[in-house]
Amino acid sequence: MRNENWFIDLRAWSHGGPVGTLKVTDGKGNFPNQKDLYQAALGRDVLLMTHGFENNRPDGIAKLNEWKKHLKLDPMPLFIGVLWPSDCIIPMALDYIWEGGEAEKSGTLLGEFIDLNFDGAASISFASHSLGVRVMLQAIRQLGEGKTVRHLFTLAAAIEDDTLTREFQDSARKIRHISVIYSERDHVLAMAYPAGNLVGGVIERGDPNLKAALGRYGPLAPTPKNVIINPRLPDPWDYGHSDYLTKDTVNGDFPQSITIPAPGMPESTLPKPVAVPVPGTLTDTDAWKPCWSANFIATRWPLS
Repeated sequence: MRNENWFIDLRAWSHGGPVGTLKVTDGKGNFPNQKDLYQAALGRDVLLMTHGFENNRPDGIAKLNEWKKHLKLDPMPLFIGVLWPSDCIIPMALDYIWEGGEAEKSGTLLGEFIDLNFDGAASISFASHSLGVRVMLQAIRQLGEGKTVRHLFTLAAAIEDDTLTREFQDSARKIRHISVIYSERDHVLAMAYPAGNLVGGVIERGDPNLKAALGRYGPLAPTPKNVIINPRLPDPWDYGHSDYLTKDTVNGDFPQSITIPAPGMPESTLPKPVAVPVPGTLTDTDAWKPCWSANFIATRWPLS
């Protein structure tokens, strides 16, 4: 049986540390021949997914593997998890200020690798959580002239709300469809923005840069035409920053398609997503959340 567990590892160390050399792994300590990955991608849709900040290698592997389990697509694209050194330098949400540089270094290596080796794929799409969005946008920037990305999915993006029209507008132009999922119940991004960008401006840029987070308030208007405008996630869902991915095992399927309710729909009557948790892991209240984020992407996948 062919290997379908693929990771691109950009870490030098398992915990903390800088960006290292790019390695292809199966997430279990083995290093398959890179040519096998190229062969696996031939003629297939490819989806690369990465985690956000404050994840070591084992956590990143566990979260991406668990999320992949709930991505119900037929046929299933070639799923490649991307691991990058997002571990905190300081134990607080503002760590993303310093980790942004590591994210861009990781993205450069990833994008160059994809540009050289995935011409045989039917399509390339990216999904990312938190500061991992910066990794993926930087990777897309490296793709050669004329190459396009099928879809970019951003979950709780820890980047500025005008990033798609300003800093990474060149990357955004290479993408056919961009889906942004955001929640005002994301208290991590509430702490990091705008205060975090103020600190980052003083330290790195020389002037304050007070912006809202894309993953908390959505894209700032006017938005590019390739951005699919989604309403924010409803406040009663209480969808926080860590709810999109989990390293805990969620037992059960999530067959129904619960879409983001349209503005004006009474939030007291919203459909309640359901998933059955493993006893002792996630609660009944929270178990559906990481399943839903994978389910949402599955509903958008048919877009060409």
